[in-house]
Amino acid sequence: MSSPLATLVRLPLRAGAKLRRHPWWTLAVIFVLLSGTAFGVWRYAMHQWEAAQVAVKEERTQDAKERLAFCLRVWPRSTEVHVLAARAARLNGDLQAAERYLNRCLELEGGATEAVQLEFLLMRAQGGEIDELAPALFELVEKGHPDSQAILETISRTYILRLRYKPAFACLSRWIEYQPDNPKPYQWRGWSLERLNNAKAAMTDYQKALELDPEQIPVRLRIAEMYLEDKQTPDALPHLERLYEKAPNDPLVQARLGMCRFLQGRAEEARTLMEAAVVHLPKDPALLVTLANLDLQDGRITEAEQRLRTVLAEDPSDTEALFVLAPVLQAQGRTQEAAEVLADFEKKRAIVERINELLKDAADSPTARADEYAEIGELFLQIGREKFGQYWSERALERDPTNQRANQALAAYYEKKGDAEKAAHHRRQLRPPGK
Repeated sequence: MSSPLATLVRLPLRAGAKLRRHPWWTLAVIFVLLSGTAFGVWRYAMHQWEAAQVAVKEERTQDAKERLAFCLRVWPRSTEVHVLAARAARLNGDLQAAERYLNRCLELEGGATEAVQLEFLLMRAQGGEIDELAPALFELVEKGHPDSQAILETISRTYILRLRYKPAFACLSRWIEYQPDNPKPYQWRGWSLERLNNAKAAMTDYQKALELDPEQIPVRLRIAEMYLEDKQTPDALPHLERLYEKAPNDPLVQARLGMCRFLQGRAEEARTLMEAAVVHLPKDPALLVTLANLDLQDGRITEAEQRLRTVLAEDPSDTEALFVLAPVLQAQGRTQEAAEVLADFEKKRAIVERINELLKDAADSPTARADEYAEIGELFLQIGREKFGQYWSERALERDPTNQRANQALAAYYEKKGDAEKAAHHRRQLRPPGK
């Protein structure tokens, strides 16, 4: 049986020329019902649009994507909605989807609006053309572009993802000048300063971010983690207890409070918290290494080794996991293996220290040489960090396409990957010994 509303909506069509038989109030009811439905859809769409804008600003990209999908159904010809959808896709790392939305904008407008042009530039910068486009983007900021925050955020993020911490620091400092009351650039600059081996300045930035927004769980958590790394449990504890009171079921909070309890010698409480967390964080290296230490202390040697192997399967260069693995093997009577692991630890610790030194002093320096970039790439490849090794080796070749160290490293890398064509290309750049 059809609903009363469906009957009312079909009524004028059935009546045809006999429409005048129906009293005026029937038509009025139909009009009100249809108008009310349309207004309800419009109002809901406006709510979705406003919520999508907030979600993009807060980088809740999946939430933004779902809300924008509804907006696009309601306003399929809106350039503004397509531009925001492109930005959400870009922030989520889906550059192909971002380009599709922007190309649709070109079709709708018959060309590129200023907003579309900017989003294309940000997409290209994020995709790898950062050195070519950064000057023009910074110029827009200097001229007071209304989207300056998005520009500075994109440049900063791109530099950080490419391990270029010095230009990231400079860009974040500009962002702080532009928005001194925004906690995000302080948080990101603190992260960059940690990679530049300046933990004291990083802590200052994290504390400023927390001052601006005391409810930032990730910042408060990172401050606590830094205290834990330095074994300063009295300083870490107030932050962790506040976090646990606010978010007792958050696995990261459980994990770090458990690690703190372990350092306090409260082993039983530590295990309860960490075992609850590891179910949700099965590959968290700091958690697994601490649990392995607790297992070793409790005589649960097999479990300790399994946890450490999990860490090293994800990152063979994790020196802390290697350091703990040596006594775990020793406890099983595997003396030779323990000695080999300890030697591997010493080797990789030296490599990591050298990488950090080069990233701090040589990377993005005006006097940086191609061979220094090649060394960074080669060292990353040696410890199994292939993505970074490839990136820095290619940056060396941008400065000097004939650099022997970089070509040798990339040839070996592509041979290992089974890409014979790329390996052969780099092999052809190599000169015979002595030439």
